[in-house]
Amino acid sequence: MNTFNMPAMCAARAKRSPCLVSLVQRMGPFGRMPRRHAFMLRPEQIHPVVRIAHRQQGGLVIPDRIIFDHELVLIVKGSGQWKIGGESYGYATNDLLFVPPFVPHSFHDGGQSQTKHLAIHFDFEAMPPSASEVLADRAPYRVQFTHGLKIAQQRALFSGHRWARDLVRLVTDQNSGGVVESAQASMRLAGVLLEMLSERKDERSAADPIILRQQARVNVVVDHMSENLCGTINHRALEQVSKLSTSRLQALFREVTGYPPMDYLRRLRVEKARRLLADQQLSVKEIAGLTGFRDTSHLSKVFRRIDGLSPARYREALLAGRQEK
Repeated sequence: MNTFNMPAMCAARAKRSPCLVSLVQRMGPFGRMPRRHAFMLRPEQIHPVVRIAHRQQGGLVIPDRIIFDHELVLIVKGSGQWKIGGESYGYATNDLLFVPPFVPHSFHDGGQSQTKHLAIHFDFEAMPPSASEVLADRAPYRVQFTHGLKIAQQRALFSGHRWARDLVRLVTDQNSGGVVESAQASMRLAGVLLEMLSERKDERSAADPIILRQQARVNVVVDHMSENLCGTINHRALEQVSKLSTSRLQALFREVTGYPPMDYLRRLRVEKARRLLADQQLSVKEIAGLTGFRDTSHLSKVFRRIDGLSPARYREALLAGRQEK
């Protein structure tokens, strides 16, 4: 394999440094690609870290390669062919292309010297492999979003589309060198990615009966949890409701929600506890009983783990916010 192992000082240079492009890719030939390990990511965990964001013109010709992170490519002007995962597709002005990690791909614009595009390389901070590690050391991986969500591989936008405008601003922000601007670039990218996921959700759910069946089974269990929050819910009860083994239900729940069933139940209970804490007539002990926790100590322990503060502190902050209004 032809691996680009650039000096360490190259990685430490400014974000605009051309050498960083070499650090995010490996050129072919690759031989047989090993299986990619899947990392689950929930929508609320989408906090992208922008690695490279640049404009380029004068042609889009990239031979076979893989990248170690993710990339969005916006075709500002021009047309051509790109190949990904063994399939060839055409692209044109205003197309938005998504390239996942460790998937062989290439671009060729047919020799059009006027082709212009934006390229944005990014990682997800909330998941391994760490966004700060040396990219060339990564083992093949892929990101799988929960709830059947997917980012479209190719999306035809129109001139002046909000996503295109946001990506243009993102490139400007990222290359300004400012800390605040860099954070704004990540926020813009998060917004675009979430909208891309939301757009694909309806299409995929309507078209894929397997996903519909999976979501229906999970919904039955979630409804049972919601209706019996103050009661006893264990694995055996969930097996009876779902008519699935514990191991199968665990796998299905993780795939759809990103959480195992009992963890999801605890979050439902904390969510209800938050609502009840707004009622000053209820004591924390009463709220613990109404949400299925053994006692106030159990409620506080789980509440702290999920929200980072005690129920009493949460109530104080909630009431203080009301008074300020």
